[in-house]
Amino acid sequence: MDSGPLPSELATRFALAVDEGTSKVMSLREAIRTFVQPGSTIHVGYSDARPNAALMELARAFAGTDPGFTIVTAGLVNVQHALIELGLVRCVIASFAGENYPVARPNPALVRAIRTGTVSIEHWSLWSLIARLVAGALGVSHFPVRSLRGSHMGAQAGARGEYVELAVPGQADPLGLVAALRPDVVLLHGAAADAHGNVVLAAPYGEAQWGSLAARDGVIATVERLVSTEEIRRMSRLVKVPAHVVRAVCVVPFGAHPYGFNDPGVPDLKSYVEDEEFVADVLRASGSGEDFRQWIDEWILRIPDADAYREKLGTQRLTALIAKTSGMDEQELAQAMRSGEPASALETQVVVAARRFAQAVVERKFEAVLAGVGLSNLAAWLGAAQLRGMGIDIELMAEIGNFGYNPRPGEPFIFAGQNVPTNKLLTDVMGILGTYVSGPATRCVGLIGAGQIDRTGAINSTYADDGSFMVGSGGANDVLSSAEEVIVTVAHGLTRLVEKVGYITCPGSRVSTIVTDLCVFERGADDQFALTALLPAAGNDEDSALENVRDRTGWTFDVSDSLVREMPPQPEELALLRVYDPSRRFLRSAGARAAHMSPSASQ
Repeated sequence: MDSGPLPSELATRFALAVDEGTSKVMSLREAIRTFVQPGSTIHVGYSDARPNAALMELARAFAGTDPGFTIVTAGLVNVQHALIELGLVRCVIASFAGENYPVARPNPALVRAIRTGTVSIEHWSLWSLIARLVAGALGVSHFPVRSLRGSHMGAQAGARGEYVELAVPGQADPLGLVAALRPDVVLLHGAAADAHGNVVLAAPYGEAQWGSLAARDGVIATVERLVSTEEIRRMSRLVKVPAHVVRAVCVVPFGAHPYGFNDPGVPDLKSYVEDEEFVADVLRASGSGEDFRQWIDEWILRIPDADAYREKLGTQRLTALIAKTSGMDEQELAQAMRSGEPASALETQVVVAARRFAQAVVERKFEAVLAGVGLSNLAAWLGAAQLRGMGIDIELMAEIGNFGYNPRPGEPFIFAGQNVPTNKLLTDVMGILGTYVSGPATRCVGLIGAGQIDRTGAINSTYADDGSFMVGSGGANDVLSSAEEVIVTVAHGLTRLVEKVGYITCPGSRVSTIVTDLCVFERGADDQFALTALLPAAGNDEDSALENVRDRTGWTFDVSDSLVREMPPQPEELALLRVYDPSRRFLRSAGARAAHMSPSASQ
């Protein structure tokens, strides 16, 4: 009688391989030229880290040709506009397009291309775009969203057959459905992968795995480090993209540069921050076609590959980006808090917005806040800190997947990597915008900036009065469509507070309060906005202050019987606010004011 396999044979048979599966490791140069074809719809994977090295390699591979790409992206930013300048892209499908670090503003190269018709752009909110990828990944034709209804984006998508509204028995509002989207190929940047292609992403996860699972022809993954399958098993909770959808694994350290990367806990990896100087240089160059072409030639086309790009950056520069992840030291923090300058109009506006936000939380028991970029974000941070000091619970959220974070001093960028370790929960866009903002389990208030706002509360951050493109919705439409209440910050001026916006990026029915640098408007029982408070910048004399506000507001309004003069920021309010933004990126600089005029709630 056969006694069966010996114990040693069983151990061999069931032993876990250190490396498992066919290797897909190749150079980024080879991967792009093998798996990307002219005419492809290319999805730019959206997570904590952006696939900038892959996009620059795409530019190298196809420069001088007319591939007619369609780019699908939650956020087209900075160096990625090289693809637009080189004429490689025919259509952009996006929720945000422009600059978002350190402040949100249009990118001149994209503005030029849209104006001349070189490229077309389809506008989506962040969650509705990701929901289309979710539908593609699930293999269903449509996915339900609460976004888009009542906006120009919804009307345009409806005309294309990509958004429909269905009447549902017993439900007052129609059900919105977005059509599935399946890109041809996905470019993404991860923290690590094994040779077979199981990819570890860094949180917060943005779209997470949805684009990768929706792709028709798979994923080209660049990663900071190659690991064994044995290591992947130990990090299985961090793996978001399975190997069977990955076509190529390309090891590209600093593959997100000039943007940052947050190490999710992969051994022998280090986080790095945004290269602010580099980002600024790209933006300056994009101001003219000639300058941008020279920059592209120097930093992309004359560099053979990603390795040579890192070599050109230099070890000293890259090492400095790693060192900066430590944030402010004690001396810098103390100096920021001791600043004795009087409060500026922008600082006062932020403090007043924070007060209104805190009041709303206390009175209406909100549990979480979703803030946009810039002044609205600083107001949310300040208000949340003050509420916690009062023993009142409130959780900060950021649209790409941050929940319950506690912002660190020194860096006002909403997606600053130094804040990631403070999160109580890390998720993705579906978790934040699709569930916590839109779903019934969380009482959510929004705090959003606006390029323009009208007397109904509708917001425009898509097209300026001259028809030029600004930045788009990002997550703003999702918030204004679904949060229980929204507070808006906006610069006060006739081109900002208008009778009727020309393009409705976001409907205004959920806007309760508008805070400008001159005053506060609040929606009354008659559904109209009335002037309820004057800020110091409006003027010292009440009559002249009221005249100033009227002269600079594009609609007529009533003055509340209980009109108040808002107190200037108190020392403790001002000190905490300045610690969040010690370099005054949003609070004082000319760039901050420009961003304040055309912000979005996006990446």
